[in-house]
Order: sequence, then C-alpha cells, then structure tokens
Amino acid sequence: MSSSRSRVTTLARHEYRAAVRSRALVSLLLILAVVTLVSIYIAATAYRSALADYEAYVSAAQAGGVQLVAPSPLRLLSLLRGAIEYIEIIGAIIAITLGYLTVSRERANRTLPLLRSRPVTTGELAAGSALGALGIISTLVVATGAVALLCLGIIGGSWATPYEVFKMVLVGIASVVYMFAFYSLGALVTARTKIAANGLLICLGIWLVVVLILPQIGDTLDADNQIPGGLFSAIGVDKAQETEILTHFGTYEFIRTGIEELSFAKHYERFAFAMSDVQDKYQGFTLSQLAREKWHDIVWMFVYASALGFGLWRGFRRQPAISQGVKS
Repeated sequence: MSSSRSRVTTLARHEYRAAVRSRALVSLLLILAVVTLVSIYIAATAYRSALADYEAYVSAAQAGGVQLVAPSPLRLLSLLRGAIEYIEIIGAIIAITLGYLTVSRERANRTLPLLRSRPVTTGELAAGSALGALGIISTLVVATGAVALLCLGIIGGSWATPYEVFKMVLVGIASVVYMFAFYSLGALVTARTKIAANGLLICLGIWLVVVLILPQIGDTLDADNQIPGGLFSAIGVDKAQETEILTHFGTYEFIRTGIEELSFAKHYERFAFAMSDVQDKYQGFTLSQLAREKWHDIVWMFVYASALGFGLWRGFRRQPAISQGVKS
C-alpha cells in the first residue's frame, strides 16, 4: 500500500513540475492572472467610491436626526463576478491544455511505454497524473482567491468577514472541481486519439459548445432576459403571475432549461454567482438556504467531474498505439 502511494506521489510530482515548466501553460496562467486582477481592480475601485458615497449619506442622515437608515445595497463578494467568469471561460481552456499536455508530453518524450514497463498500474498512472493536475489547479485557484481577497480589502476598502471568506472557499472548491472536469476531458480525448493535436482540437470544440454556445442559447430563449431587469418586472408581473404564465409554456421551458442543463459551465456559474452575491435574489440567504436552492447544480457538477474522472482512468488504460514519428 505504501509503495503504491509512493509511486502515485512520484508521478504527481513529475506532472506538477512538468506543468510548471510548460511555456504554453504558464502563458495561459499569466493571461488569467492579469485579466482577473484587472477586473477585480476596476470593480474594487468603483466599490470604494460607492462605499464612500454611502458612508457620507449615513453621516448626513444621522446629523439630520434620521434614526432609521437604509442598509447598504453594496455586496462585497459581487466584485468577484469578473474573476468567476474568467475562470469559467479561460480556466476551462487552461484545464483542457493541462490535460492535453499530460498525454502529449509523455508521448513526445516516449516515457509512456517506459512507465508501462515498470510496476506501475493503470490506476496509479491516472491517479498520479490527476493528483499533479489537481495540485496545479488548486495552486491557481488559491492564488487567485488570495489576491482577490487582498484587492477587496486594500483597493475596495472593505475586508471580507469570516462568513464571506468561507463562501469564497466554497466557490474555490467548485472552481477546482470545474477545472478538473475539463482537465479530465482534455486528457481523456487526447489519450483516445493517435495524434494528440486532434484531441486538443476536439476538446476546444466541446469547450466552445458547452461554455459559450449552450448557455447563450438558453439565455437568449429566456424571455425574461430580453429586457434589463427582467421582462416580467418591467410589465409589473409578480412572481405568482409569472409562474402562472409560464405554465402555459411548459414544453418551451422544458426545452430551454434542458439546453442549459447540458452545460456544465452553467451549473458552475449558477452556484458561484449565488455564493458570491452576484444575484440580488440570493442576498441575505444563509448557507443552508443556498444549499437547498443550489443542490441541483452541486449534484450536476460532481456528476460531470466524476464521470470524466472515470473516463480519464479508462482512457489511460485503453490508449491507442502511437505511430512512430508522430509529434504532438
């Protein structure tokens, strides 16, 4: 048991070091870091200005003898929206690239046949590669979260409460699961193709459909998204009337929501936005209330990640023969 664990750890370290040395991956990581920092900086600067205005309003109201002052409409964690969207889009590409490099690098270096000649099982090879990838992904997410937290406090002028930090941790865990699913996809598809570059192209096509096309179709077909603030709100329809109206479009709503359900990215986005107070309707919800509201998205995220993780193990086991002279 200890020897098996040692082999898995060695493989994981090899994967982590190899990923760190990859110029393509480092370039993508730098792009994600820069755009995330810029988005948080811009949002935090606007938040600081709005916070100063609110504090001035409170001071003026209290000086005028007003006893009851409206609570602040500002939500600190909502400043993370841009960072979440970048992880959803660019983070998925990084994870796919990492999965592609895991397989293509070993093929180019001709180390897969060598590994298979050693007492390393398929499960150990898959586990070591996945563990190394999880290390890279977790490092990225933790670093992004730490920088975001500092930006919120230093630039935004408000430090997150322990409760808000805990919600950020939950978003971070979801981000790791999300990116690991795309890593598994990248490694799985690349492992099943004789030419690694073809696997990368297939994965990018899947990414385009799952992350960009399907969510856009679902949002476009949602009538309530056609007007800023919502169509039903604009025409003065309350929630009960909205529900009654939608019952007459059951088939349409079933198809529209079904399209959105196919998108793993949409489930991640819904969960992350709810936890980071991006959507007004979840403001003031407790963790238990958020869990009840988002259990469906949580289940789907783990179903997708588990299925792709299992597929990764199968992919390492059933890799096709590698043609001589093929470079990835």
